[in-house]
Amino acid sequence: MLFKTNNIDGYLLPHEDELLSEYLPKYAERLSWLTDFSGSAGLSFISLKKAIIFVDGRYTTQVRKETNPKIFEYEHLINPGFVKWIRKNPFRNRRIGFDPKTLSQSNYQRIEKACKLSNIEFIETKNLLDLIWKRQKNYKKPIFMHELKYSGIESSTKKRKILKSLANEGADSLLVSQPENVCWILNIRGQDLEHTPILRSHLIIDKNNKVALFTDNQTIDKKINYWIGDDVQVYKIREIEAYLKKMKFKKTQYDPDHTSRYYSKLIRELSLSYKEEKDPTTLMKACKNNVEIKGMFEAHLNDGVALTKFLFWLEKNTKKMKIDELTAQKKLLEFRKRSKDLKSLSFNTISGTGSNGAIIHYKSNQKTNKVLKPGDLFLLDSGGQYKYGTTDVTRTLGINKNISDISEEKINNFTLVLKGHIAVATNHFKYGETGIKLDTLARKFLKKEGLNFDHGTGHGVGSYLGVHEGPQSISPRSAVPLEKGMIVSNEPGYYKEGSYGIRIENLVVVTNSRKKDVDLCFETLTLAPLDKNLINKHLLNNQETSWLNSYHKKVYKKLSPFMNKQEKKWLRNSTLPL
Repeated sequence: MLFKTNNIDGYLLPHEDELLSEYLPKYAERLSWLTDFSGSAGLSFISLKKAIIFVDGRYTTQVRKETNPKIFEYEHLINPGFVKWIRKNPFRNRRIGFDPKTLSQSNYQRIEKACKLSNIEFIETKNLLDLIWKRQKNYKKPIFMHELKYSGIESSTKKRKILKSLANEGADSLLVSQPENVCWILNIRGQDLEHTPILRSHLIIDKNNKVALFTDNQTIDKKINYWIGDDVQVYKIREIEAYLKKMKFKKTQYDPDHTSRYYSKLIRELSLSYKEEKDPTTLMKACKNNVEIKGMFEAHLNDGVALTKFLFWLEKNTKKMKIDELTAQKKLLEFRKRSKDLKSLSFNTISGTGSNGAIIHYKSNQKTNKVLKPGDLFLLDSGGQYKYGTTDVTRTLGINKNISDISEEKINNFTLVLKGHIAVATNHFKYGETGIKLDTLARKFLKKEGLNFDHGTGHGVGSYLGVHEGPQSISPRSAVPLEKGMIVSNEPGYYKEGSYGIRIENLVVVTNSRKKDVDLCFETLTLAPLDKNLINKHLLNNQETSWLNSYHKKVYKKLSPFMNKQEKKWLRNSTLPL
């Protein structure tokens, strides 16, 4: 019926919402509502006779478990990806609809070009899901100031840097479409998402330092206006069009990767000219200042204490009682909550044992919940949001009563992953280096054995903001040079579907190198012991063993003052040199 009304024979439904966000409030989870797929990236294509879901390597196992194979076919989001797939046009579609508010301008241009080559019309429509899915939206979440003692830089200083960048680009206005960037500029945080402390919003700043904040959050009051300054006027998101009409900017800059097709068209129509360019805020935000870096070290100390106390509890109790994934997950949260500075988790904890650990972004529930059994590998990926920093850490643990419970295969593959982790952690590099070579190093030892993992080695992390932050990354597609102050994860892994998963993740900060002929290196932020029972020390060379021993020495020194007598004894044994 809706296809007929809109004169289309196919419809594209991305995971992203109107803010093009990775993490969404429940009322914006359209893809999940339609398909039951709960991942944070993907898209579905629905035709009159068939439907298909595209997901990346993190979700290729998960999507098959969550969705109905009688309805959906499956393809990889990156290879072939939707653009290559639609050029072949396997469903023989001629008119494909999409909501221009949920597709970035860059993705629109790529898909529209592919459609033309296949004689397909790519047609803007209303969001068809909204016509059949009725739900309540919550726009009443608290907003609070991110104080200078945590942000390190005044909002006014950040605005001046942005205006200088605008002048260099010859633009008189900038649309800041990413909510994380908006919050960073204004030094505010919100609770519009469960684990990411943002205000869902857009912002326009012009050469006269006039700032328009667009949000549907209804809790903005005089107190908030005092925080963000008299130069900031607050509007509803639907008022962006009227604002652009009124201001008649000469040249508006926007980031086509993070601005929807809908807003791109408005800017093209209502400004005299436009410039498609990266939002300068993104890079400014990614390069943390000294105050933010100090806060990240403090957050990782707090988080390391909680995680290490949990690891002691887990090892002690798995030998005498049954513990399942949900119980472990709940217990870890209890330890984190002992810190008065914890605001929330930074994402849903991944707590997977045995075959569930091979589901890269697994989320345990009552149906899938498993007991941790001797011989299993238990993969635990978790993090916290503290008012001065964000954490993300993964430990893979061997569940055993005797060392012989863990197979040689698992120990050897854990060690190969560890070697890749150490190769990244110890690398020194020159200015201009992206994460591509680092990603190669992380996979090197696995690949020698014919093994690999289907996700990037590292993502950027925000300062009490998004646990996934661009533009920096460590992956085969890294395009942005690593710079001092950037924080990235270092998380190689290996996953044997139906059997077990391995991942080792620390966060690292880019800092100056003391070596000759190189510029930068990493300093590790994360503090928690690695499971030495899973290491085949004969596979490590002297440099790798030295790094591990040095790291464990640091872990003991930093964390032991916060441990009780039993915990301290356990931590000492867990961090003794190999």
